[in-house]
Amino acid sequence: MTQAPEDGATAEDLIRRAGLALDAAKQAGHGVARRFEAQIETDYAERRFVLRELKAAIAERAFDLHYQPIVAAARGSILGVEALLRWTHPERGNIPPSNFIPLAERHGLMNELGEFVLRRALSDAARWPDLFIAVNLSPVQIRDPHFVALVGRVVAETGIDASRVVLEVTEGVLIDDAEHVEKTLLALRALGVGIALDDFGTGYSSLSYLQKFPFQRVKIDRAFVASLGEVGNAGAIIHSIVTLGHALGMVVLAEGIETEQQRVLLRLAGCDEMQGFLFAEPRPAAAIDKIALRSVPMRGRDAQGGETTLAAAS
Repeated sequence: MTQAPEDGATAEDLIRRAGLALDAAKQAGHGVARRFEAQIETDYAERRFVLRELKAAIAERAFDLHYQPIVAAARGSILGVEALLRWTHPERGNIPPSNFIPLAERHGLMNELGEFVLRRALSDAARWPDLFIAVNLSPVQIRDPHFVALVGRVVAETGIDASRVVLEVTEGVLIDDAEHVEKTLLALRALGVGIALDDFGTGYSSLSYLQKFPFQRVKIDRAFVASLGEVGNAGAIIHSIVTLGHALGMVVLAEGIETEQQRVLLRLAGCDEMQGFLFAEPRPAAAIDKIALRSVPMRGRDAQGGETTLAAAS
């Protein structure tokens, strides 16, 4: 909604800004009304800039991947890594995925960007034969009828053992055409890759998802981990997720671990795998080369906040 003369002196300005307010209302959700304000136009200009630069970056493959180690809860040894997309703009510096992934999904760029991530991640991971590689999937990729064939080609081209590949999906993917999603995930499993349910405990949190879809791993959302020791029922919820996951034959991973107290409590709750800044921040592939070569245990940080065993491999 716009109003003259506050929002524009001409009909053209009023119509354009009314359109921006309508777009902002649509992004906010169903049944939301927005009146035009200056920040809406500022945000629109920023999105246009990021979208223009994103298209150029995709054409030039101007992205990188960093990898965050995943460790065994019992021993602290490295089991795998999660691939995380990074974009360093020549003028803006680091642009977080939360700023450009939604634009890529909305403007038909996600399949190309997702293919870049998949190829680079599996190509890098081929050098780490003792580690699995986890790659996040967008709902757009899951809806693509050619995605399963793409995964098969990339696995074959990179020469990686399919059993070392874990594809992560969020709960939100599962409610959008559940029948198609189930067929896609089953077809991916037939290729030999693993499937993980990411951010479990947030969003829709339907326990039926764990039974209906072919997951091998479930990742406890970092929000529950952050609440350990602060919110009384966080520990009980985590224990319930672990118990359910194990009953269904799944590996349970806790992410976002930042303190030794969280590590101990999650270990006592029965988590199988852990991931977080306590063990290591995301690192370039070259750093993982060193870690994988030495098979360095990652048991956390010392009293001064520095990394203990990991530092020797950096």
